[in-house]
Amino acid sequence: MGTTVLQGRKHGMRLLAAALLAASSMEAFPERTFAADDYSKTESFEAAALPSTWSVENGGTKMLSSKHYKHGSQSMQWTWSNGSKLRDTQPANLATANVTNGGMKLWIYNENPVNDQVTFNFGKTTEINSGIFHYTFKVNLNFKGWRAVWVRFRAEGMNPAYTQNLNEALETMQIVPPASVPSGSLYFDNLEFSPSMVQRRSADYQMPKPGISVGGSTWDNVYYYSQQQPTIPLPATITQQETDGFNAISTKYEKWVYGDALQYANLSGPLKARYDGLQKFIRNGLAAYNALHIVRHPGGSITGEALYANADPHSPKFGDNVSKTVLLPLVLDYKINGNATSKQKVLDVLDYMNDQGWAEGSSIGTQDHETNNNSGYFHAVYLMRNELKAAGIFNRELNTIFWYANFGKTFDNSVYVETTADEMRTKFMYDLLYVLGMDNTPKKVQYMKGLVGLYEQALQIAPGLADTIKPDGTLFHHQGVYLNAYGDHAIHTTALIAYFLSGTPYALSDSVFNNIKKALLTLELASNKYVMPVGATGRFPAATSPLTSLQGYAYLAMAKTPIDTELASTFMRLWDPQSKVLQGLFRTSDSYGVEYLDTLGGLQLADNLATEGFAAKANPQGFWVMPYGAMAVNRINDRLVGIKGWSYYAWDFEAADNQNIYGRYQSYGNMQILQNGLTSGIVESGINVENGWDWSRWPGTTVKHLSLTELALTNGRMNSYSDSKFVGGVSSQNKYGVFAMKLHDTIFDPSLRANKSVFFFGDKIVSLGSDIQNTDSAHNTETTLFQSYMPSTSMPFWFNSTTPVVSATYTSTITSPTPAWIVDPYGNGYVLPNASGTVITRGVQNSMNNAGTKNTSGNYTTAYINHGTAPASAGYEYAIKIAAGAQGTANFANNTQYTVLQKNSNAHVVKNTEPGKDMTGYAIFNSSVPVNQGLIRSSSDPIIAMVHSISTKEAVLSVADPDLRIATELTPSAMKKDTLILNGKWRLKAASNEARVISTSGTTTTVEFDTVHGKSIDITLVK
Repeated sequence: MGTTVLQGRKHGMRLLAAALLAASSMEAFPERTFAADDYSKTESFEAAALPSTWSVENGGTKMLSSKHYKHGSQSMQWTWSNGSKLRDTQPANLATANVTNGGMKLWIYNENPVNDQVTFNFGKTTEINSGIFHYTFKVNLNFKGWRAVWVRFRAEGMNPAYTQNLNEALETMQIVPPASVPSGSLYFDNLEFSPSMVQRRSADYQMPKPGISVGGSTWDNVYYYSQQQPTIPLPATITQQETDGFNAISTKYEKWVYGDALQYANLSGPLKARYDGLQKFIRNGLAAYNALHIVRHPGGSITGEALYANADPHSPKFGDNVSKTVLLPLVLDYKINGNATSKQKVLDVLDYMNDQGWAEGSSIGTQDHETNNNSGYFHAVYLMRNELKAAGIFNRELNTIFWYANFGKTFDNSVYVETTADEMRTKFMYDLLYVLGMDNTPKKVQYMKGLVGLYEQALQIAPGLADTIKPDGTLFHHQGVYLNAYGDHAIHTTALIAYFLSGTPYALSDSVFNNIKKALLTLELASNKYVMPVGATGRFPAATSPLTSLQGYAYLAMAKTPIDTELASTFMRLWDPQSKVLQGLFRTSDSYGVEYLDTLGGLQLADNLATEGFAAKANPQGFWVMPYGAMAVNRINDRLVGIKGWSYYAWDFEAADNQNIYGRYQSYGNMQILQNGLTSGIVESGINVENGWDWSRWPGTTVKHLSLTELALTNGRMNSYSDSKFVGGVSSQNKYGVFAMKLHDTIFDPSLRANKSVFFFGDKIVSLGSDIQNTDSAHNTETTLFQSYMPSTSMPFWFNSTTPVVSATYTSTITSPTPAWIVDPYGNGYVLPNASGTVITRGVQNSMNNAGTKNTSGNYTTAYINHGTAPASAGYEYAIKIAAGAQGTANFANNTQYTVLQKNSNAHVVKNTEPGKDMTGYAIFNSSVPVNQGLIRSSSDPIIAMVHSISTKEAVLSVADPDLRIATELTPSAMKKDTLILNGKWRLKAASNEARVISTSGTTTTVEFDTVHGKSIDITLVK
């Protein structure tokens, strides 16, 4: 990408990240009470009399009313007749709203929909009197109930006829009734004039806002998609096969929710835990329902607590306080427990939500992340479809689903449009429920074909930096790797949909099935059973378990007939009902999160698959690179080593106001060693970010050591990209490999640079650093070996001796250039041939949680190499022996069996000399200087390579070009032909469609590789 594109992408990602809400994908517990809101700048008409600023023109009345209200217990009722108007003169804060982003928020209640508009005019009083309007806009009255009006004066309110200075003071607001309605009434509440109206003011049927920029497409295109028309032809008939297909999907769905012929009173094991969790969810939901104070009044009106959008500053919310917490508990209480009173409560809640503004054509002010907070609503409507039909409101709610789910996006799949992980984990399911709710007509088939077309497009390998499935199987969101929260939730949902559609005319294609499968298997590779490295977790460093995908393996396995054995055996490796981690998952059965996935029937399907006789696959072993994630994983025995970098294509970190605010360095070569076991998680591997974690000392990173204040997120500088295109790795036959990066901190300190490489030879890892430099004379630059949390102060570590150190505190600084070895508290050995500058500390660390809201502390043993202040050309070398223990590390230190052949700005080259494992790894940073080490003489481009010498006449050569060559966000990686000149005369043992010998001489061989996607290419050479 060119500089302009890169800078634009940086800016766009920062704006995107700044807009993220604190509560997104993490589970939240339902609120019991509603916190007091700040209405100090809002006129909500709760006083004993109307403010004196209000007056009527030419007749009509204004009065306080308790018939309809948004906040408190009153609104203002305006009744007009014979062309009368309403005026508010010198209202609070109107004058300060006349700035670039200034505007108005208002809720309007309409009892009688009309095909006309109410007009709002603004200006000086003398201007209004003369019919001159500084700003003017109209609101359609084609609705019944409450509607939100969010307007920027200098956008929606601009008046081309106004020729005066825009900065002229605003004094008066005039409201003009619809011309076609001689008399009528409107109710107003929550009037607020603001100098800073948000960008994401979603268009809707009341204010389509043509030509006005109102935010990002993912959230703000409800109106746009509502106006689209199907491009797929309407079939003449619906066949019996098609009808049967819909019925089969519906049956699978309902069994997934309720279970298949379960005897609820006789459950045991995981299903009993899930059922108990479900009953707790129901009890909480009944209490939450009472807190809404819903009342049906004589005459048909309905009132209750005011409801607001997710991104509205006021509470309670349509999502958090109703959809997430009330609706599904009521449905399940009725359907599972047989409580008929909950049936009526569901009807009451839906009428109440509709009256509050949750309706077709209503944006409730903003749709920012709204469907991420309303999963219960969509499921409840379909599950109660028969009852809603009997009550005469099903079509109303079905139309509401169409609107909020952006169903119109399914109408034209001829041109690629990015579908995000958020859409996959929410709207994919809601769209399916919408189609299932339609009558069995040809239109239903037409809409289903469009929906399947969207699935097929969205689940292809996404181009460039787009969501969601990448060529390496990683999962993207916000243009970066997100294997927790977003990615695993999305792939779980799509696996479930693949199961629902299987065996019907609407089944997903084999290619899409294989893409979902690849993502699930990649997720498994990157997770040590139940835990993944922090580098893959985006802005959720404490949420390292992709547990929500566990049942996804079962769903996708059962989407094939016969069952997919690879997925089934993978599921069996992960399925361990004795695990305390899974037992926590079994007890979860609610819709508090972004999506509703933890159902009785879903767990029953998984439990049934576990009894089908599939053997658990072996724990994966080897080395894999995930270039799009700037990641690699090395799996040895029961441990996983994960490493993460950042580059021109992979951002550094993501944060929000109260999430991961100290996460700046989590991609600076972060290398974590994770354990396995029944209770294992990230904390059990010594990574405890919420208890005393030093956020400047991620293992493996080379960074400046900063205070929390200095490290804290400032000015939205995150989701940033470096100018370095060299980060990635090479995998040699998925067994061994190299990861390397040219580190350049272009964001916080452009003087900070380093060349870093890590060579993975099974349980032996060699880590090199060179050319470490910056000009900061106030902070030490450090490379961290490990930072190990200790649940006990006496947890041992070892230093140059097989006698453990168990004291609560310890400090040692090595000043001489002598060898040393250390074993961390988790048994991993570290050998330094030159330990000068190495510091070992042990004791209590004080820090803050990742949100920056809580003081934390914990006991740690930490080892790091201090490169001092303003290093000019520092370096390091150390080797790790995984799980070696004290004696094993002592033995390893005496015979490391590797040689560093080169470590400078041009290349890092390491040769492994273990018998039977003759391998040489290369990180060639500068291809203009021939490396001429071992087999490789030179390369045309910067590459990462490994040579595994089988004999003097045979070698496996593995090559990767880490430059992804992505020109724009939505263009795929460009293929480039890289050439390597090898020492010796070689030929390919077998033909390859990715590499070829293009020339030979008496002493050299030139091989050409088709490099793309940063992927590794293996060839076998023979003489």
